[in-house]
Amino acid sequence: MIKPTPHNATLPDGSAPLLDNCHAYVLDALASGVLAVDAHERILAANEAAHTHLGIEGGTLKPGAPLATLPNLETMAAYFEQVMASGEPLERQELLVDAGGEEKKEIGLSAGPLMIDGEVRGVVFLFTDMTVRRKFERAAEINRQLAALGELTAGVVHELRNPMSVISAMAEILMRKLGKPDERYPAAETIFREAASVEKAISQFLGFARPYDVRPVHCTSDEIVARAMQLCSRRAEKLGVSLHSTVPEGLPDMKADVGRAAQALANIINNGIDAAGHGGEVCLEVKRIGGEIVFEITDTGPGIRVKGGEDVFKPFFTLKEGGTGLGLAIVHRIITAHDGAVSHHNRPEGGACFQVRLPIEPGALR
Repeated sequence: MIKPTPHNATLPDGSAPLLDNCHAYVLDALASGVLAVDAHERILAANEAAHTHLGIEGGTLKPGAPLATLPNLETMAAYFEQVMASGEPLERQELLVDAGGEEKKEIGLSAGPLMIDGEVRGVVFLFTDMTVRRKFERAAEINRQLAALGELTAGVVHELRNPMSVISAMAEILMRKLGKPDERYPAAETIFREAASVEKAISQFLGFARPYDVRPVHCTSDEIVARAMQLCSRRAEKLGVSLHSTVPEGLPDMKADVGRAAQALANIINNGIDAAGHGGEVCLEVKRIGGEIVFEITDTGPGIRVKGGEDVFKPFFTLKEGGTGLGLAIVHRIITAHDGAVSHHNRPEGGACFQVRLPIEPGALR
């Protein structure tokens, strides 16, 4: 055991020692949160990182404060009782705490008995923020799923595409021969329309089978926005949705694959058009934040309601009836191939907001 240095002693190098309560400075220097609780569930000590990780205002975790009455700590009572009863350390658990708004912060929690004179006199909790780690883990998992999906679809989809093309062509020939007055025309039109829908889904699946090697070129955000709006304008007009874009002057040129980036934005915009419905509005606004160009897409729809653990960017996850669940997965794949990032949240005034962040120079933000 290391004995504390007497307050007035001189260290071997001739310098003055730290104060006797230097452990407080050591705790506050740690990036991990530390919280010590006595046998009566009263706080003994806590560092600043504990406040940060738990989303609690600084200074709230004061000595003597009851554990159960503090925000975001109610669920820790069970862990406390388990360690006190067993006297054994508790392996890392996961704790969800409020981070403001609709977001939840993922915290890794470990606990161990506070031993004094051979007796368990309390519990020491250790917190680490798992939010960023989980974000990268989810991104890696999505990429693994996409790779597996690509292998699965590469052979199957090609076999489907040829017969569907024949069905579509034959239905179109029938429509031309019959003409609209013929009572059989609606049936041929239905076959043609449904075949086109299947071919569209096939094209999306094929998108996973192809390598997503983007080819960045010098371009402007105006070019990407113009292409995305062109891809979506007809759909917006058909559904009675107002579609607007704002690109401020003075934005720097960037390097991106214009076609791929526009496709990603168009997938998000089309989802917004469907959500907003007739009389709704979808807006695309561009801005610069640091070394990134940010494309922000908002809509006046009902917003996105997902349960804990659900990820809208995972393949086959969809909230739309009849949706393939591939549109946003393709967005994620395109944007990450640009070394960018995509995220979403619900706006306080209603509707969803997606942010697509692309680096001005690919690889510069790694």
